[in-house]
Amino acid sequence: MVIVKYTPEYSPVEAFITRFFDNESDLLVFEQETQIPIPTLTVGDIIEIFEQEYIVKERKFAFNEDAFLTIYGLETK
Repeated sequence: MVIVKYTPEYSPVEAFITRFFDNESDLLVFEQETQIPIPTLTVGDIIEIFEQEYIVKERKFAFNEDAFLTIYGLETK
């Protein structure tokens, strides 16, 4: 049996960045960077940031070199 060494085409993800934006004003509400992925929210979920409740209105994903980004559009509840 021949075992071939696998060489990945892309480098591994080193950072997971989560950004929360106000959907109406496009202002950044909160940003978090971690070394492990955090659970994702879905549209319609309610989240509290700095004692203010928000409803998730949209969710987007992106890659940037060695980082994976999750971007949420929020609306004040």
